[in-house]
Parts: sequence; C-alpha cells; structure tokens
Amino acid sequence: MKKPAIFIDAFIDSTEKKTIFDYNLSNFIKNDWDVFIISNKMLNFDKFSDIKYFEYDSHNRLLLDRDKYKLISILYWNYQFYYNGGGLFLHGKTPTHGFTNWTILYNLKRICKVLKRFGYDYMIRYEYDVVLKNYDLMNTIFKDFGKSENSKNCMIMRSGGFACATNFFLINVDYLDSKIPELETEDDYINFMHKLYGDNSSAVFEDLFNELIYKDCEYMSEDVTRTYIENLSAFTSDIGELGYRHKVTYKSILMTPVNNKEAFIIFNSSNNDVYINYTTFNSDGQLINTLHLLQPKGWIAMPCKNIVEIKTSEMPVNKSVKFDLINEPCYFTLTPN
Repeated sequence: MKKPAIFIDAFIDSTEKKTIFDYNLSNFIKNDWDVFIISNKMLNFDKFSDIKYFEYDSHNRLLLDRDKYKLISILYWNYQFYYNGGGLFLHGKTPTHGFTNWTILYNLKRICKVLKRFGYDYMIRYEYDVVLKNYDLMNTIFKDFGKSENSKNCMIMRSGGFACATNFFLINVDYLDSKIPELETEDDYINFMHKLYGDNSSAVFEDLFNELIYKDCEYMSEDVTRTYIENLSAFTSDIGELGYRHKVTYKSILMTPVNNKEAFIIFNSSNNDVYINYTTFNSDGQLINTLHLLQPKGWIAMPCKNIVEIKTSEMPVNKSVKFDLINEPCYFTLTPN
C-alpha cells in the first residue's frame, strides 16, 4: 500500500503559529512524508520544493452568525486559579459553536479530489499545532492500522471532552469523499446539517465529524495515543479578532456569570495588563458602566442583572461580548478552596 499522505489544513495568522507549523513541516519532510497543504491564511511560505502540494484559498468559510444555528455541543469546565494565597475553583458548562465546520469540511472535500488525482488511498489529516514526540506515525500512533476492518476506514482518538479528537486522524480517501457533499455555499452547509440533525444544529467539529464516521471507524485509546504526543493543541481554536467558539473566553479573559447569576467573574489568565469595560444594570434597573484594570492573573467579581456586556483592550473597537442573563442559562459555580 502507498504510504498515506499528510494533509495539513493550515490557518496561520501569527508568527507564533508559523513557527510551530514550520517545525512540524520540517519533521514530516525529514521522515519522508508526502505533505499536502491547503491554507486560508498564510503569512509567508517558501517550502514549495519540499512538499507535494500547496493550495491557497483566501475565502475562509466561517459561520459567523451563531444566531442562525442551534448550539448542541457542550464544553465542560474545571478551572482553578489563585489569589492572595487562596484559591478559587470554577466549574460548569457552556454551549459551543462550530464556527469553522464549513471551511474544514470544504477543505476536506477539496483535498480528497486532489489526493485521488495523485493516486493516494489514505491520508492523515493533521492540525498544524499538534507537536509529536515521534513523526514515524505508522509505527507509533497508527501502528494498529489494518488489524481490523474499521481501521481501514478511519482511525481517530477518543476524546474526554467531545466525541472524538480531530487534531489528527487517518482515513480512507474514498470513504471520506463519500461522506461530504459539495459545500459551495452556506446554504449547502445548512442543508447538510438538516440531513444529519434535522435542523440548523451547529455541533463543534469534533461532534459533527463523529456523526459522519462513528459506525465505521476505529477509536484509539486516548491514554495510549497521548503517550506519543508532546502537545495536542498549542493554540486554542479561535477566529482572531472575532473571538472563540464560546462566550466564556476571549483571548486571555475568562468571563461568566456564576452561582445562579448572583455575580459575574472576570479573570485575566495572561501575563499582561488588560482593561475591562463592564456594563450591566444595578438593583434599581439603571444601566451602569465601569472600567477596570486587570493585572496578570488578576480577577474581579462584579454585580450583574439582566444583561452583561464586556469589552476588553484585547478586542477590536467594534467587538464586545454580551450575556443575556434572562434567557441564557448559567451553569457555572465558583467556590473557594
């Protein structure tokens, strides 16, 4: 059998991301992998002589209007932080939006056509920021390939968070191509979601992809697979200035109502000062607006009622994060320990 191709779906919008991307690319090349790349954002690229295929598509197909979709994936939180020698423990859950689903599916469909043209039966889809201990994947992570019929369709790691971990997986190209329709428009994507879920559901990609392959795939042990991995995801999934796939974090700021909406917690996880503009209603129903400076690892607990709107110095001018405390559930509890 021809060695699987490595497919990197690369969105590289910072020098830090480019450094990890270059590190992984050089390791794949050193280990004689044929590398195929599709990118919707790349600061620069000069490795054309070393790889098999590179495609740049400036159209990054993101699902920016989360109000069009039903959020069905839940992210569970357990977060520990410290202050003045004491500690706080935050736990809860938040609905999560698969804002990158369309572009990931589109690029997967596209690379299937390319790989068929090059004569590949299998590929390993690999996210640029997974750092491995050993890049001989067929003798480490995928050493059990071919030992079962399901492994010949797809091998993917189980995940303690979502249904599966899509940071990397091995898959049959024909099998994957049969699972994804043509998705030229967002309406095409929505129609596909109706076939899968019966409505405009927006699962995170881990849950959506599992819906496509769970009957036919080989699930690899998370504990065993992680022994081959240095870092599963060096960068959190985000869309730059538009924020993350849930409301609870924006860049370095964690923010959520807690304890049945009795208070609102804001925590700065970075090593830099961040300014916070906080707007809510007071107990008399008056709109109040306050400005706070959060020092590194600093936090504040604020009153909240009806709505909370937050702007930070990390956000662009036209960006804010809003919480509807009347209609949106609050699952978070904050306790000292």
